[in-house]
Amino acid sequence: MSDVLLVLLIVVLVALVVLAAVILVLRRRNLAAARPGPRVDPLADEPDVYDPHRIGVGDVITYAGIDHVVRGTISLEEGGMTWKEHLLDGSTGRRWLTVEDDEGDLEMTLWMRREGTNLEPGGDVVLDDRVHRQVERGRANYTAEGTTGTPPTGTVDYADYATADKTGLLAFERWAPTQSWEVSTGRAVLRGELTVYHRTGETP
Repeated sequence: MSDVLLVLLIVVLVALVVLAAVILVLRRRNLAAARPGPRVDPLADEPDVYDPHRIGVGDVITYAGIDHVVRGTISLEEGGMTWKEHLLDGSTGRRWLTVEDDEGDLEMTLWMRREGTNLEPGGDVVLDDRVHRQVERGRANYTAEGTTGTPPTGTVDYADYATADKTGLLAFERWAPTQSWEVSTGRAVLRGELTVYHRTGETP
């Protein structure tokens, strides 16, 4: 009889040990599941080097520490040459970003509208006590999307000027023959000066 009791006691002790082990394992699993997972960088999938030619409506562009939303894009074409103008809207106002390839070299320029200058293209143009000389003039076809302040399609007359050292850029645009010329001053920007976040869901 004593042997039977001893066997039963051993079985009970083993069962208790197994039960305690199971409870400990389950408790650890529950604690692990309750802990929040590591935080994930929401922009981890964004490439470090962006493609300027992919910029479009809805993208966010950071320049000089300020975020700008691309409100509209104008795609232009003249004689087989194409380029784009993007309307950027930020806390410091609106500006335009031109992206084009000039004989294989990427050129990006930021432009600010200049109101009340009463200037027109023709000969040398003096603005801000600097002399600008014409470097290019023509008429291009365009299509627009988003907010641009232009019709969806049409033609635009343009004239580009620059100072002798190329540090001062001046642009004239006229979106209809009956309209006055829009005047903008600009500066070239390097690719690394801009950070671009493409709108969600865009594919290359």
